[in-house]
Amino acid sequence: MIKALTFISKEKKTLNDDYLLVGDNDFLYLFIKKQILDNSQDEREIFTFDFANKSEKLDKLINVLGTQDLFTKQKFIIIKNINKLSKKNSEILIFHIKSNNPHQILCIDSSFLSFNYQKKTNIIKNSSTKEFSKILNVIDISTPFESEMGQWIKLFAQKLDLKISNNYSKKIIEFFGNNLSEIFNEMSKSSLVCDNENELIDSLEKVGFLHKDKQLWELNYAICDKRIDKIFENGLSIMKQYGLSYVINSIFNIIEAIFLTKKNNGTFLESFSRNIRGNVIKRISSASNNYTLEELEHAINAFSKIDIKLKTQRIIDEAEFANIINGVFKGE
Repeated sequence: MIKALTFISKEKKTLNDDYLLVGDNDFLYLFIKKQILDNSQDEREIFTFDFANKSEKLDKLINVLGTQDLFTKQKFIIIKNINKLSKKNSEILIFHIKSNNPHQILCIDSSFLSFNYQKKTNIIKNSSTKEFSKILNVIDISTPFESEMGQWIKLFAQKLDLKISNNYSKKIIEFFGNNLSEIFNEMSKSSLVCDNENELIDSLEKVGFLHKDKQLWELNYAICDKRIDKIFENGLSIMKQYGLSYVINSIFNIIEAIFLTKKNNGTFLESFSRNIRGNVIKRISSASNNYTLEELEHAINAFSKIDIKLKTQRIIDEAEFANIINGVFKGE
């Protein structure tokens, strides 16, 4: 797989190939889609199909793929959640894509990727997505590791015509972690009003501290609502600011409170956890309906093991955090 950073940095101006984006970062999907459309010389007619929606019919997509009219606009066909297709439907779609299809196609599998420790790379888990990867140009759009963030910020600065130094990069990573969406939005706003780096850093200072608190609450709410993508996104960003132990303890505190509430037939007692405060308390009771006791017990056991691992082994924080989210919330 080509990393999104490599693709955006080094890809030639013509982005006319068919692509498969694999990973959990919605911002990177939207960013790459915009790059493809912006680099197109032709006006496009865009078709979007999302197979996470059970009412979406493959026949409609096949019909769009099979039609070609010299007097109509070029077609740009976006196919989301190809991993939701059955094996039979995947084979049908692959056949039609390979059959001299004249349209540009962008396929997306927004699944969370596994990490291969030996190869030091992310890997595709879904078997049908692996088949699509044989015929399409594959781009890894998983949330980037900390080591890549400086390069992403430099890339954004070039696109926004901002002059920045390493000091600015370190500061924006400190406040926003690896949340590319927040970083790009902040840099975009700053590019409109700031003339020099001192003004850029002053602007960051004003929003940074509020952002940290906001992310912690968003993490708590995501856990209560069992929104795994948001748990990963906010948790990873917080980890960059405070460390792996801090974010693991934060997640465990909420899980423990939900577990005790579940055992108490949905009644939350504040004595269950002295670390749970604020409006999130109001969500604990309803959150207990989103988990089974078995899931919560499994999560607590997983946290016990990671606590020992953190104290006894040297680990790669980003990769370990990814494994934790998989192990705790997806039971892998």
